[in-house]
Order: sequence, then structure tokens, then C-alpha cells
Amino acid sequence: MDEVERELIERSRAGDREAFRGLVEKYHRPILSTVYRLVGSRFQQDLEDIAQEILIKIHKSLHKFDFDRGTKFSTWLFTFVRNHCFDVLKKRRLPTRSFGGSADDPASRLPSGRRSPAGELMNDELAVEIERAVFCLPDGQRTAFILREYQGLGYAEIAEIMRCSEGTVKSRLYRAKESLRARLAPYLRK
Repeated sequence: MDEVERELIERSRAGDREAFRGLVEKYHRPILSTVYRLVGSRFQQDLEDIAQEILIKIHKSLHKFDFDRGTKFSTWLFTFVRNHCFDVLKKRRLPTRSFGGSADDPASRLPSGRRSPAGELMNDELAVEIERAVFCLPDGQRTAFILREYQGLGYAEIAEIMRCSEGTVKSRLYRAKESLRARLAPYLRK
């Protein structure tokens, strides 16, 4: 954890609203993107509300974050995101869906300075097929894939979030990628 983030957390715990705003600015986009990928496009109109609910929970629980445990703050935070999204899905009894970076992803419309070249070159058909292919992955593979490929988290951090071993994370990622390669092969050969 960098010193700036640690200072923001400590100041937020002491009631400094500006410090918490700094944490929100740093993590809002990744939270919103992950929420979209975990709960899907059926919840598109609720994404900001879900993200706000998560941020409120984090604010109320910030005092529980233990620097001495060695857990990265982002690991702690994405555990909240994952758990809250699964709670939302359970309450509304809808299946998970939409893990691709489709044009309907509100996080893709947030200002980011620039888009990746792959995102700009990807055509609509391929984006839809990627979304479908990722949606078809089993829950564990889907979650590991999203956290690794879309959020860029490390194996140890994903293992902690998913409450499994690093070996299990690597195995799920391998199986997810093999499944995606097989399913998307006809589109990638064009």
C-alpha cells in the first residue's frame, strides 16, 4: 500500500470527508466496472446505486480494515464489492450475466483519459460474443477472470477475495481462458 492511500484511509477513519472522497475518486471507476460485470446489464439503471451502497458499507467499516494483517486495501475493498453484488443477485433472484466490455457498460463511458487500442478496435459483434462467452463461464471462473483481466489483480489478492488458494485461482483462470479460446475461436480467425 502506498503512503498516500494509507494516509487517506487513516484520515477517513478520523472523519475527514475529503480524505474519503479521495478514496472514492481512486476506486469509483473500478468498483462501477466490477459491479457491472458481476450483476450484469439487467441492473444497468441500478449500477450507481449499487456502487453507492458499497461505498457506504466501506465507509462504515473502514475502522475494521487492519493495516497490520498485510491485506491490501484493494483486496479488502473488492471483497466488499463481490459480496455485495452476490447479495444483490440473491435478493433479486436473477442469474449473473454480462462480463464483457460491451458498449452498454456505463464504466466504459466514464472519463478515463483514453481507451485501450484493443477496446477501440473491437467490433460490436466480437464484443457481444465475448460478453456471451464470459457469461457462460462457471461462477468461480467468471469471478477470477474478471478480477484478473478487467481489474488487474494479482493471484494472491484474487485468492483472498475468493477465499481459495492461489493454485485454485490459477486453475480457474486457465480453464476460463481455455473455454473462452474455444468458444471465440471462430471470431478470432476472421
